[in-house]
Order: sequence, then C-alpha cells, then structure tokens
Amino acid sequence: MSSEFFSELKEAFNEGDPFVLALVVETDGSSPGKVGQKMLIYHDGSTEGTVGGGVNEERVRQAAVELFHTGGSKVLTFAMDNPIDGTEPVCGGTMKVYLELLVDRPRLVIFGGGHIGRVLAKLASIAHFRVTLVDQRPEFADPKILPEVDQVVCAPYEASVDTVGLDARTSVVIVTPGHSHDLQVLRRVVPSPAPYVGMIGSARKVEEMKKTLLAEGADPERLAALFAPIGINLGGQTPEEIAVAILAQIIAFRNGKIIHYQR
Repeated sequence: MSSEFFSELKEAFNEGDPFVLALVVETDGSSPGKVGQKMLIYHDGSTEGTVGGGVNEERVRQAAVELFHTGGSKVLTFAMDNPIDGTEPVCGGTMKVYLELLVDRPRLVIFGGGHIGRVLAKLASIAHFRVTLVDQRPEFADPKILPEVDQVVCAPYEASVDTVGLDARTSVVIVTPGHSHDLQVLRRVVPSPAPYVGMIGSARKVEEMKKTLLAEGADPERLAALFAPIGINLGGQTPEEIAVAILAQIIAFRNGKIIHYQR
C-alpha cells in the first residue's frame, strides 16, 4: 500500500464518513487491473486510487455507490472478452474486485436543538456517533455552542429531511419544539430506510399522529415500529436524564435489543 493511499485511507477514517474500499483480489490472463490495486469511493461518488481504469472501474464505482444504501460487501467478477457496445476492451482475461463498505461511526440525526436535543447530541458524540443536529431556529443551530457535533444544520425541519440524507445506518430522533413540526418531520422520515426512528411525545399525541399518517397512506408497519414515546423509562425528568434514556435505547437497538418505553 503506497504511503499516499495510506494517507487517504487514514484521512477517510478520521473524517468519520462512510466510504467503500475496492481491492483487486484476483486476475487471470490479460487484465487492465493488477492484484493489489485499490480504490476508495466516497459517498458523493468521487474516488481515490484505481482498479485498472476504463469501463470496469466505472462499474466498480457504481457498485460501490449502491453499497452506501445496502451496506455490507460484495465481489465483482469482470470478463474481459465480452465487449458491450464496443466500449469494453477485449483483453481475454478476468478480474475480481472485492468491495467493502467501511463505516467508522454510527450516524444519528436529531431534529430539534432544544434542551433534550443539545444534550443528546453531546452524549452521542461522546459515544462515538456521527451526529447531525437540525433546527430551524438560528439560536439553537449555532455550531459555536455545539463544537462536539459533526454537523449543525439551520434550515426548516421538513425540508431538511431530504438534504441530510437518511439511510439504513442512520438513527433518527425527533424532538422539535412543537407537535406540528414533529408531524411534518415524521411524515417525511417514515418512508426513509432509517431503521430506528424515535419521537418525543405523550402516548395520546403519538397515537393521534399515527392515525393522521395512516389516513394519508403511510406504511402501517413503519409506524408500528416507531419508538414513541421515545427512550427507556428510567424515571428521569431532566433533559440530561431523558437524553441518556434515548441514547440507551438507540444503542440497545443497534445491538439487536428492542426496548420500548414502558410505564
């Protein structure tokens, strides 16, 4: 591994964003890629390094982008003697490329930067989550008061759901300052692939929101999986205690333990 590529790999890990490592693991006959060649593919589709260039390298890049949504790893096998539309070189060999999605930290997106949201963001950062906090109020979305948080977004709650990017490795917490905002965010989050979605609110308010979204055609299974009221019942009342209860539930969920709030 070249020192330059090692530096790129180290930087990718330090930044904490997910990326895909592509590695040529086997070749046979004439192949543009050589065993040991490697490439990093980032979430925006940009790359560092090479696995031989050409059409097959582009296919590797496209397959890597898919891994950002599905997770895991895969092996691609390319035959060099089967040209497609005259664009693929005929080399008469084969090449196998191993791809693996590398995620340094789990991701948490918090909608609402009030007392609970701020404390939760700080605690999650300590627990090595990659945290995004969203609030449409400038005084609650100031990076200067949340230096530990990876990303602070000052924008309308509902519009931010799409821009922050929710995927199958993202946990979502909804703690906005009002039920109308909670409903707006929940409406946009429910169709997303985020596996954990939790929302603050009384049982009565939560049921009202579920009924509203069901009437709008929301997926009943996704609504049934909603963690609301959010958190584990630790009996705490302060923002700090509630934030601990929420983070404990998220960590339990990530480790295969489903713990709902119980009175």
